[in-house]
Amino acid sequence: MNNSFAFKRWFLFGIVSLIFFAIIGSTYGSLGVLFPFMLPELGLSWTEAGAGFTILAMMTGITALIPAWMIRRFGIKATFGVGGLAMASGAVLFATCHSLNQFYLAAGLMGYGFSHCATVPAVHMLNNWMPDKRSFVIGAYMTIGGLGGVAGPLLATGIEAATGSWRMYWWAVATSLILLTLVAVIFVKEKPEQELTEGEEATPLAEKRSQRVYKTTTDWDYKDVLRCPQFYVIVAAMSMTLFCTVTMSSWAVVHMGTLGISTAIAATALSTQALLNAISRALGGIFATIIDPKWLLVSALIAEIVGMLALSVADDPVMVALFIFGEGYGFGMCLYATTILLINYFGPEQTPEILGTLNLITTVAMLGPILGGYVGDTFGSFAFVFQGYGFFLLIIAVAVALMRPPQRKTIEAGITV
Repeated sequence: MNNSFAFKRWFLFGIVSLIFFAIIGSTYGSLGVLFPFMLPELGLSWTEAGAGFTILAMMTGITALIPAWMIRRFGIKATFGVGGLAMASGAVLFATCHSLNQFYLAAGLMGYGFSHCATVPAVHMLNNWMPDKRSFVIGAYMTIGGLGGVAGPLLATGIEAATGSWRMYWWAVATSLILLTLVAVIFVKEKPEQELTEGEEATPLAEKRSQRVYKTTTDWDYKDVLRCPQFYVIVAAMSMTLFCTVTMSSWAVVHMGTLGISTAIAATALSTQALLNAISRALGGIFATIIDPKWLLVSALIAEIVGMLALSVADDPVMVALFIFGEGYGFGMCLYATTILLINYFGPEQTPEILGTLNLITTVAMLGPILGGYVGDTFGSFAFVFQGYGFFLLIIAVAVALMRPPQRKTIEAGITV
């Protein structure tokens, strides 16, 4: 591999990672932080604002298969281009917002664009350009994206404080997204052979890994993946972890407040777990070639159980610390391990469709905040919902631990591959 090709692939890695950083920071990392500034001026209630956040999340999930179709039909440039323009348009609508309908439209556009700029096209591209470093670069990519969730609140509040206007933050977001979209449309290439010149060598070696780490020797057909029980075990693990995370994000501060924890400490706990969430993705990239991702996923689910049970009774520093570790490590590692496990089990070729389907099914987790609110209203405490999550996580953790690599039989030869 020559130096020119090595530079190209790391340059492309930098582009998609920066985009992931920006879209997480400008949506899930900052929208809720700006609510205290936006809602009084717009005259919106907390319920209306919460509905907007739900629209953002739901649009991200229900459009998850569209990027896979766009990649196959129009290419990866068009996918990033459409997604980036949708997100930039949403940011402009937020910046100029004066009505509830415009608020909802802005949230919906940002959710639609998010699915086109996140893991589906990026992981597909990284699979093609860096098969020899797949585990590491996907972990690094997800880590950089996770750091967007740490930086987003700081940037949002910092720009609002410096300018005295929350609208200026959204103009800054729109400008940065337009610039990143242009860079992606100009430079991103789906596969190395699309830009090789005569005589260039661009065939990286296969990724080195321990023999204990299973990896399929053939790419599965998408329809065969959908008939495979292991696929749904992995999807269940990600879905249940997302249930925990979105419910925690919505109600953890309120819940800890009922247990006597101050808002400042609770908010700090959420920020700290977000940082640990990002770090755990990097750890996954380091260990995934020597420890089978199945066991990384089991460790994530166990940590998530600890985090949920600790959160349910988080009335002292020890329980708060256990919550921070469990939720931070658990979600970050689960997000990483499920992605790598799907690639190892079913091959990289159908990654856009497989990850798109995963993201579509996990949209059910957006019911978590509603479920949490119902339990809180009914029982006067959120503890029961977090403890219930821990129970279901335990069942899924056992299923993952017992899971064996899937085997596909070829119809023509009748042999296992």
